[in-house]
Amino acid sequence: MTFKPAIRHPRRIHFFLGLNFLGAFLFLLGIQPGLFGLDRSHVVGYLQVIVFLSGLGVVVLSSFAVETMLRPAGRSWTIREDIGARLAATGYVFAAVASSADLIGLGNQPLPGSPHLGLLQSIGLFLGVFIVVVGLFLYHPGRNGHPPVTAPPPAEKNAP
Repeated sequence: MTFKPAIRHPRRIHFFLGLNFLGAFLFLLGIQPGLFGLDRSHVVGYLQVIVFLSGLGVVVLSSFAVETMLRPAGRSWTIREDIGARLAATGYVFAAVASSADLIGLGNQPLPGSPHLGLLQSIGLFLGVFIVVVGLFLYHPGRNGHPPVTAPPPAEKNAP
């Protein structure tokens, strides 16, 4: 038995999709400011990390909002969707910690020096974003989802 998801709140979905593109733009602006002629330094500073982590956070939250609105009303979550939500949130935290390791004192560059987004931090950021994408893919409501939660029909009594 398949259920077609009735698209609820199309204006809200459009708003959050636009917010998703804004977050992707912020992420790209933070990662590669040279594409927009804004690269003023050869190092990655606090502001640049804050911009691309904010963009990634906006992408994750707006994607959650869109996926939640696509879920049919009254439908329970599957284990796959619950794992996907937790995996996407964990991926964001992983990307945030990995990319800002030097800035919070966990990296191999001491803080009085200039911070540097090194190879290991870039790999950590990539893995975090990959985990976010996998989590959002799992969070997407499937085609053959569970039916809406309803009360069972009353049992009929057969009189002899």
